Amino acid sequence: MSRQATGSIRYYGGCWRAIVTLRGSSRCTVQLTTCPREVEDQEKARARARLLAEQACLLRAAEKPVGAELARTLLQLIGGSDDRHERPLEAIRRLSTGEAAPPPVASMTFAEFGYAWTSGELRSRYPDHIKKKKTATQDARRLENHVYPVIGTIPLEEITLDHALAVMERLPAHLKPATRRHVAQVMARVLTLAHFPARVITANPLPKGFLPKLADEKAYTFLYPDEDRALLGCRSVPLHFRLLYGFMAREGMRRSEASDLAWADVDLERGAVALVENKTREPRAWALRPDCARALRAWRARRGGDDRVFVDEAGEPLITRGDGRATPRFREQLRSAGIDRPELYERSETRQPIRLHDLRATYITIALANEKTETWVADRTGHRSSAMINRYRRAARLVAELGLGDLADMDRAIPELSEVTS
Repeated sequence: MSRQATGSIRYYGGCWRAIVTLRGSSRCTVQLTTCPREVEDQEKARARARLLAEQACLLRAAEKPVGAELARTLLQLIGGSDDRHERPLEAIRRLSTGEAAPPPVASMTFAEFGYAWTSGELRSRYPDHIKKKKTATQDARRLENHVYPVIGTIPLEEITLDHALAVMERLPAHLKPATRRHVAQVMARVLTLAHFPARVITANPLPKGFLPKLADEKAYTFLYPDEDRALLGCRSVPLHFRLLYGFMAREGMRRSEASDLAWADVDLERGAVALVENKTREPRAWALRPDCARALRAWRARRGGDDRVFVDEAGEPLITRGDGRATPRFREQLRSAGIDRPELYERSETRQPIRLHDLRATYITIALANEKTETWVADRTGHRSSAMINRYRRAARLVAELGLGDLADMDRAIPELSEVTS
């Protein structure tokens, strides 16, 4: 007699999650959003995991093969809600008995279509209109956490503005305005794609102006040249982080671009860099600062055969997408270097503490203060509008009036590299 499937459960990320087998060695992790308490909800999570495992068995035994994405969608819908899983249970029953074939796109629920988008299935179907999205994992998480539990089981053609408003009303009160806007954006994006190119619905039910307004933008912070020099010279901060920080402040890359930068993107002989894949999908290339090129040559000689430029001693990337530790660690390392200017750490209605991303602001501000043109800056940062760069001009005038000068040569400011290149 075969053992009854029960699935397994793990608690992380603020709720229980069930792990069930889809087919062979393929596993599916289902977030049990209705089981947020580690101790009190454990038995409830076990019961839901057993239900999911039973349904996965039915899907594996279906007369007609059920695709992994559809199976995962149905299981996610069952796992994410206490009172909205009758439809996916019935769908699984019909699929397992052969009463129904996997549904065509036109009869998809919101969640089924959403998973088709975040999994890349829609991109392969409509390559001319849907491009690869680097933030697909984050979009999927927002949909799974906030949207699917409310409207995931509703057919796309039945979605109305009231459904979308219900999602927004149920968002946790502690979410920041930017996060609320992100949730609304991914929900709107799913419906936009359902309208075109998928043509499942005749119109997007969300009107112009649906997206929540962001709060007034806070003042940004940046490092002064002497603070940058103190950070790069602080041996208590690991060398690989100082190299990353110095490079970002001198070349203006986004943190994601610097994290993904490979040696294949860098021409060390000529001192140039080319970013083919980036946030704006517009390839750009430029000549590195000579000191940055020298620093990278020294680092390459020290590190050897890593694929990526900025890695730790074990060869692992220094920062990853969605890494919430990067900015707190950056602030701690600034303090370790004796950088204690109060406004760098101030949090108020008008100011936020310095972030790793603000090394990009440092780059733009110092470049403008040293009379670099807007075009010169934009070639390196990828900014598409003058308005974005103009935000930094007031601070740049302050730096120029104070006579703070340019950032020090990176290969001279980092003692370990100075010993090699001098």
